[in-house]
Amino acid sequence: MKTSMGRIVAVAAVAIVAVAISACAQQQTTSPKKISSVYFDFDKYDVRADQQGTMKTNASVLQSNANQKIVIEGNCDERGSSEYNIALGDRRAKSAKSYLVNLGISGDRISTISYGKEKPVCTQHNESCWQQNRRDDFKNK
Repeated sequence: MKTSMGRIVAVAAVAIVAVAISACAQQQTTSPKKISSVYFDFDKYDVRADQQGTMKTNASVLQSNANQKIVIEGNCDERGSSEYNIALGDRRAKSAKSYLVNLGISGDRISTISYGKEKPVCTQHNESCWQQNRRDDFKNK
């Protein structure tokens, strides 16, 4: 009898752990995706075709979180004057905002700022690095 009771307790404990693991796994797979940066071609501010999927995912995240407000930060590579890059970064941020608004996100939830070339994520002087710096970052407000 002791052996049977011990087995029943052990089986019950295993079942409880399995349910907890399943719930945790389900929570991880259903947790919202993060908003991702988008990247631009040299001296351009239109959302590239290969970045449209990222923008749609970003819109989906915002639609799932109706109270979330964001700041879109426009960035550029090191080439060009500071003044020119501030203006280009501004156009990039506004372009991304317009794209999200066209996907149904209220413009009131989105603000923009340009950092020009002041916030590089890569500081090497080559195209691979410059490409990483030509971006819009999306930050929670």
